[in-house]
Amino acid sequence: MRYLLLIISLSLLSYHSIAQEVVDSLDTKWKESEIKQQFHLKAGFQTDFSLGESYISSADSPALGFNIQADWQFYKSFQLGLGMFNTYHKNLDSSVSGLVEQINLTGTSIGIGYLIPLSEIWSVSPHIKYAAIKLNQKTAYQNKELEENADMIIVGASINYQLNNNISSFIDVEFRQLYYDIDPSPQLQELYDNDHFLTLSIGLRYSFFSKKSLF
Repeated sequence: MRYLLLIISLSLLSYHSIAQEVVDSLDTKWKESEIKQQFHLKAGFQTDFSLGESYISSADSPALGFNIQADWQFYKSFQLGLGMFNTYHKNLDSSVSGLVEQINLTGTSIGIGYLIPLSEIWSVSPHIKYAAIKLNQKTAYQNKELEENADMIIVGASINYQLNNNISSFIDVEFRQLYYDIDPSPQLQELYDNDHFLTLSIGLRYSFFSKKSLF
């Protein structure tokens, strides 16, 4: 009988030890997941510097605008982002743009990035995005407005500075390639084919489910 009680006691201790190891392992994985899987909401102001020769590049430079974006940090440090931005290009050269005086460029983007920690408070996030573009053009003739579609490829990086557990400031540096959906005459093909910009953005990012460190 004593041997039977001893065997039962050892079995219970072994079971408790294994169960505790499983709980500890799951708890550790949950904490790691909680740190790595986050949602970030960022908003800021941006300015575009046209680098090419196009009818938009004839506008006053730089153009001013704003952007907002939501990022899901879904696997380790990979981020999937959805966003929108708007820039306002005014005072186009009529000898190049014809009757178009102003352009409101609105984009809706999707992209992927990777968060690289540099220290406890600094990080950098290289990214690539695709954006669907609407060009709302205001003409000098009876203030009529025209709308054109375009596509944009964006390659850049975000430099982040963590102010506290949830809030970071950021500076984005991006190269943007714009492809117009316009069918001009052969003489104007270069001006209405594509364009590229250097875009600088500055703003704040709010991180949900943050711990002491984002990394």
